[in-house]
Amino acid sequence: MRYLHSYIIILLTTLFLSSCLVGGKFSKPVVTQTPESYPRFEGSIDSISAIKWFDLYQDTVLQRFIRITLDSNRNLLIAGARIEESREIAGIVKANLYPSFGYQLSAGGGSAGNEAVKVAGGIEGGAIKAYGTLNWEIDIWGKIRHANMASYSQFIGDIENRNGLIVSLVSEVAQLYFLLRDLDNRLMIAQRTLVARKESTRIITERFNKGYVAEVDKLQAEQQEALAAVAIPNFQRQIITVENALRVLMGTSPGTVLRGQTLYEQTVTPNIPPGLPSQLLERRPDIREAERRLETQFNYIGVAKANLYPSLSLTGLLGFASPQFTTFLGAGGFVANGFASIAGPIFEFGKNKRRIRVEEYRTQQVAYQYEQVVLNAFADVDNALAEYRTYNQEHEIRRLQVIAARKALELTRAKYDYGYSSYYEVLIQENYLFDAELAESTTLQQKINALVFLYKSLGGGW
Repeated sequence: MRYLHSYIIILLTTLFLSSCLVGGKFSKPVVTQTPESYPRFEGSIDSISAIKWFDLYQDTVLQRFIRITLDSNRNLLIAGARIEESREIAGIVKANLYPSFGYQLSAGGGSAGNEAVKVAGGIEGGAIKAYGTLNWEIDIWGKIRHANMASYSQFIGDIENRNGLIVSLVSEVAQLYFLLRDLDNRLMIAQRTLVARKESTRIITERFNKGYVAEVDKLQAEQQEALAAVAIPNFQRQIITVENALRVLMGTSPGTVLRGQTLYEQTVTPNIPPGLPSQLLERRPDIREAERRLETQFNYIGVAKANLYPSLSLTGLLGFASPQFTTFLGAGGFVANGFASIAGPIFEFGKNKRRIRVEEYRTQQVAYQYEQVVLNAFADVDNALAEYRTYNQEHEIRRLQVIAARKALELTRAKYDYGYSSYYEVLIQENYLFDAELAESTTLQQKINALVFLYKSLGGGW
């Protein structure tokens, strides 16, 4: 009973001491450079998180591509495996908080002379041993708890890394898809222009053969036809590149991809509420990941500080040992041993203190990285808002330019047919229209992709 009281006192003292946690607890970093509003945005500040990507885009083919990518993209699968790895590592570290139990079994025998036995050179006779073992390092100063918190925050950081990858992949799939539809449109414009210019070349050639126009008109018409023709293989080459890029994202081999709505049929949400700037810190996965990386590194300081103090370990052994099996399980063979050990540094020429400063400087670096991620996030939103607004304006101007160029070409051709202008003026107007149609298509694609960039920068409901 006297020994039992002593064990209870030791256990209670150990549990009391284990409540200590040197190094403190991590607190969320305070961002002092958060703007009160987005200066380039005028409108609602409702949360964007209510809008999901499948609500943002109604093109069913694009939705299918995104779902395939989220199921099969290799980088995303790697990120998922990394999360499971971190989960298991966190479980291993957490298990260090508790005692470990094991066993030892041995049986054998030997022969040794008296002199050999004196120097532990062997045993004389048989030996049978069966023990249950206990080993437990008491986490008095919080070294293991800090390591546990570091591994857990690393695990959560890997989850946020995958979330950020999902945001990037959905954005990249959408941007490539809209680029593909733009290239399809530009290819169609080039093919339509080539058909029209072939007809012009035929008419001019007939007029030249009859002596109505000079040969220079015929040569200029042939040049115009070639300009339209050479654009076609260029767009076809780019289409193949974008198709393969899309298929790689979806985890499939090279080949063609399905098409859905044209650029002009795309239905997108016209107004995206960006929310308050402070909400960006909670929405963007890259910011949340950076915060978790900072928390991980902060806990390494606690581990380093705990190494300054002594560590307490408990070991125990319970079982039976005997030279003969007949007496193995009897009271004479019973074994019960318990030990407590304490170990710590005395003088190591400042190594442990330097280790603490190393972790503190590393934490400072990660803190600066966190601040940089936040600054980049606010810049992304401001850039995206400016792009979406200005591309809207630019596309409207391009659309009016196409209307004007098409009308100007009709009038110039009429004047040429009636002999009131040279064919050179027709050529100029044809080039104006061709360039304007291509530019209008590209600007429309940039306008839609600006919406993708804006949605991504806001960390909205992917």
